[in-house]
Amino acid sequence: MKRESLYLPLLLISAFIIRLIPHRTLLLATYDEYLHRDITLRIVSQGIGSIPKDIPSLIGLRAYSYPPLFHIIGAAFYKIFPSDYLFFVLPAVYGTLAVLGFYLAFKELTGDKNRALLATAFLAFAPNSIYRTSLYIPENLGLFLFSVSLLFLIRFMKSRKLSNLVFLAIVMTVYMLTHRGWIFFAMAAVLLFASYLWPFIRKNLHYLVVLAVLAFTAYTQVSFIQSTVGELFLRLQRSEVSFLGYFKWIGVIQLVFGAIASPYYFKRDSIRRGFVLWAWAFMLAGGISFRFRDPYATIPLSVMAAEYLIDAVFPAIGPFIQRAFEDVKGPGAEWIKSISRKHWVTSLVILLLLVTPLAQGAYGAYKYVEAPTVSDKEAYEWIVQNTPENATILVWWDMGYLLIGNTHRKDVVIWKKVYQGFFGEAPTVREAGQAYTDHVVMFSSNQREWAYYLMRKYNVSYIFVDRKRYSYGLIRYGLMEYAPYDTHFKVEFCNGGSVIYRFIPEPTLKMEQPFPLNYTGNYSPLVNFLEKFWTGYNYADFDTRYKAYFNLNAWMVDLYSRLYQKTGDDAFNARTDWLLRWLSYKQMDNGAFPWGVPPNDFTLYTAYTLEPLKEVNFDGKGRSLKLLESREREDYFMTTPKDNKGGLVTNALMLPVYKELGILNSTTEKNIVIQLLREQKEDGSWNNNLGTTIALASSLARYYQLTGNESVLKAVRKAAEWMTGEQEDSGKLKAEKYEYAYSRATYAQMAYIYHVAGLKDAEEKTLSFIENTFDPNREVHPLDSVLTMYRYFSYAYGSDRAIDMINGLLKAHPLLSFS
Repeated sequence: MKRESLYLPLLLISAFIIRLIPHRTLLLATYDEYLHRDITLRIVSQGIGSIPKDIPSLIGLRAYSYPPLFHIIGAAFYKIFPSDYLFFVLPAVYGTLAVLGFYLAFKELTGDKNRALLATAFLAFAPNSIYRTSLYIPENLGLFLFSVSLLFLIRFMKSRKLSNLVFLAIVMTVYMLTHRGWIFFAMAAVLLFASYLWPFIRKNLHYLVVLAVLAFTAYTQVSFIQSTVGELFLRLQRSEVSFLGYFKWIGVIQLVFGAIASPYYFKRDSIRRGFVLWAWAFMLAGGISFRFRDPYATIPLSVMAAEYLIDAVFPAIGPFIQRAFEDVKGPGAEWIKSISRKHWVTSLVILLLLVTPLAQGAYGAYKYVEAPTVSDKEAYEWIVQNTPENATILVWWDMGYLLIGNTHRKDVVIWKKVYQGFFGEAPTVREAGQAYTDHVVMFSSNQREWAYYLMRKYNVSYIFVDRKRYSYGLIRYGLMEYAPYDTHFKVEFCNGGSVIYRFIPEPTLKMEQPFPLNYTGNYSPLVNFLEKFWTGYNYADFDTRYKAYFNLNAWMVDLYSRLYQKTGDDAFNARTDWLLRWLSYKQMDNGAFPWGVPPNDFTLYTAYTLEPLKEVNFDGKGRSLKLLESREREDYFMTTPKDNKGGLVTNALMLPVYKELGILNSTTEKNIVIQLLREQKEDGSWNNNLGTTIALASSLARYYQLTGNESVLKAVRKAAEWMTGEQEDSGKLKAEKYEYAYSRATYAQMAYIYHVAGLKDAEEKTLSFIENTFDPNREVHPLDSVLTMYRYFSYAYGSDRAIDMINGLLKAHPLLSFS
């Protein structure tokens, strides 16, 4: 008794502490926890009356229904202790109670406290047992009820007292209202009773066959039974489980010695024989569905391993070690033999066997329970603050847990599977599966009308994608490819980590010009090239970037406006009118034009978009100018809304645009110009880097054109002279180690720098190189390249000549055509 009074509390304290490890970061440790916390809090706010009265749902007999008692108890505790810490501590309490319950059950089975303690330790520190009894999930409390049910079942089998059966029925009733794990207990109980009543069963086997036939008939003929049982089996996660998974989750000692113990255990009494049947039936079923293995197969294996170790293994360790070394010879042999006879050697081996489950359990609690990353709290906070409480938000299915748990909003898949079953009428397996299929279609299909239809069907208000899900090809090249330009979607939030679109079922700006322009005049090489990139909404490049391309479409407005003036073709005027309305429609409410994958509110791209629209009647101009002015500091431009330091290159790129837009503060202008000139090296480069030097020199060249600042012109000339040394006689950059490593847009920038610097020979050489080698089919971003060339040629030679130059290049080097 003294030993039990010491070891049992130590075991329970250890079990409690190890069950706190998954929540060591004070974050919910699994996706499921987010749901069950949210359901608990909904009961706190809405009351028990929000739970459906459907009996099969209340006891978990619907495939996607959830017994509510766990959440009701959690809600009651939360009203007493209204703190999120409750969701970290309460699971450890439940898990420790389950450990105590299994100790009592094992003691009842073995009739020995030491065996029960060892068996309980094996179960308490099995990785899958820790996983299931340390999280805020109904299975946690369910396993405590499983242990108590097992206790009364064993007592009944040993004593045959009906009082134990009555207590078992009471506990099972509570269990049925808590977690559907009662079904696994019922399966285990059937196996135990089959072993216990085997003599009786053998005599009446023919009746059992009749009962089996009747049960099969009822299953096939009675729709309620068929739908209930059939859907429960469909609901089981069915996937092949590798053998290594058994070692990882059940535990090495528990699995190995539990399996070895089977013949020994099978020869003992009928109850123990039932435990062998239970262990192997659940391990075999666990090869298809881990639900049987974790942790329900571990329960019998733990007690089997414990008894076998005590009865057969521990007594044999000493003699085995002695026999292993009895034939050794040579120097040190006698010393080795004497050591092998020492009692402490045997004790050390036994200690290693006992410590292994503890070490594996502690490691599993630390490593196997990985908290899902809430990668972008800012996005979840935006949803809470800016969307209606009843909003349905389309997210990839695994984000549904985090969305619901952090924002209390609906998603498509998890809401259908969990919440509809908990607070309404449980969906069928087919309905739940259809919701998953439909959400995949919404994300991945390019059949837009189908996607719009499904979004209306599920009442989707917003789409939320984070960086991780953006990397999924079926999302990035499905919905996330066309949402940036399709007017059914409008960016409401973006920060470079996540993007949230609002879905507009009936947009005020609808597709008006689905087909490319059909133009056959003098500028057909240029126009035919550009129209290959027409989406029906905007011009989008052949690449993997963000398909809105706001700045390129703004330059399309400039270019087509000039083509309209040149040709009088109304199609150009209609297209520029559409693009201006589209730009205003897709502009964020704060005036920004985002960019990137995922998009971010970059100041530079808003400035780039506004530059060619400066003299155009554009509805969104005022908002964008106000935004740009708010991003200007005394010695830098904010690259994003959170930036507090700017950057050398971005400062240079935005300097001439701000000047041209008439919003450049004189203090900012002075400080940034001084900074750029100070950072230039004596040789004329910036950082000895070709790309940086071209970017900064071209920006300063444009700034010089706008201001006539001679000190800036001097810096441009120094940079231009340095750049000439970076080119071969042909004009090709020495850094271009393989053909077309640099876009010809880069060479256009260089020609512009040479033009402003007055280096005519270098300018002509570079233009000649562009003319001889330009190939739009080899450009990584062909539309971007051509429009960038148009931009820099416009700076250098004026828009009219720039159009002629680009048209000539595309006439000589057309884009591939397809019949």
